[in-house]
Parts: sequence; structure tokens; C-alpha cells
Amino acid sequence: MSSQATVYSVDALKQFRSSMALYGEETLAALGAVEAEVRRMIYWLEQERPGYWQQQIKRRREQVSQARAAVHRKRLQQRPDYSPPMSEEMANLRSAEASLQEAEKRLTLVRKWQPRFQHAVLEYHASIQRLKDLSATDVPNAALLLGRIVGAIEEYLKVQPPSGTGFEPGSGRASPAMESIAMVAIEESARAREASERTAEETEPEAEADSNEVPA
Repeated sequence: MSSQATVYSVDALKQFRSSMALYGEETLAALGAVEAEVRRMIYWLEQERPGYWQQQIKRRREQVSQARAAVHRKRLQQRPDYSPPMSEEMANLRSAEASLQEAEKRLTLVRKWQPRFQHAVLEYHASIQRLKDLSATDVPNAALLLGRIVGAIEEYLKVQPPSGTGFEPGSGRASPAMESIAMVAIEESARAREASERTAEETEPEAEADSNEVPA
């Protein structure tokens, strides 16, 4: 890989560095907002909804018991020559029983979706891990490295007549100082990339192990 580069605008490098840093910050902010929403959904699905429907089941069972008691009282009023009207009481009983069945169905659905959502969350975290590492580590490191390169170029331009190319006049190649800066930048970038890849490889087995613990 060539260690030479032609720089036409230091301001363009500065603007690119600012845009890159802003990208990392905005990406992490967006991921943080999604993570907060995921946590809210987990709480809603595993705590709020089950508790709500359990209370509803308890309350609606009491309504069923009251409706049955009302029907029973009406039946006690029956005599050989008298049959009290029971249509209203029977309608109330059927309505209370249907309401109870609906609450029990809702609770079953909530419990059914809990492991499914947990599995989806694990898949989401695995899919965005590389982007998260890139935004949290690679982008800041690249921005820092680019800042050092820009600083070195500016220091170089203070002591060398600006040629617009970064080459020594008549030499056909970059100066030793510029080559040294470029090589240091390339080596640091490669080390940062290798470290990030090793971290990603180490975390993948852990993510797979956690995924296997979630019921289907």
C-alpha cells in the first residue's frame, strides 16, 4: 500500500474530521434512544401488562361470582306457581364470564410474547454490536488520528513553502517527515482495527451462548 498522499485542502480534512466525529456522536445517541425504548418495552411486556391483566382477572372473577350469586338468588325465589324473570341476571352472568375469558386470553398472549421479544432483543443487540463498536471506538480513534495528521501537516507547512501537493520540489516523492507521519498513521490505524476485530470475535461466542439460553 502506498504511503504517499496528495493533500489539496487542510480545511477539507478538518471538515471531514468534524463530520466523522459528529457521525459517531449522533449514531451513539440514536442507538441509546433505541435502547431506552427497548428497555421500556421489556418493562411493559414483562411487568406492566402481566400485572394489569392479573388484576383484571381477579376483578372479573369477582364479577362472575356476583353474577352467579344473583342468578342463584333468583332461582331460590322459584315456586310451583311462580317463576321470577331471570333474563337480566343470566345476561349479566354471560357478559361477566366472557369478560373473564378475554382477560385470561390476554394474559396468555402476553406470556407467549415475552420469550419471543427477548429473542428479538438478543438478535438486535448482535446485529448492531459492530456499528456500536465502530461509533464508540473506531470513529473517535480515527478522528483523533486525523487530528494529529492535520496538526503535523500544519506544522510542516510552517517550515516548508506550500507546494499544494505535499511533495518536495523536484523529488517526485513526499519528504521523509511526511512519509514518517503517514506511516505512523497507517500503523496506528491498523492496530486499532485489529484490536476492534479481536474484541468482536471474543464477544460473538458470548452472544451466541446467551441466545441459546432464551426459550423459543
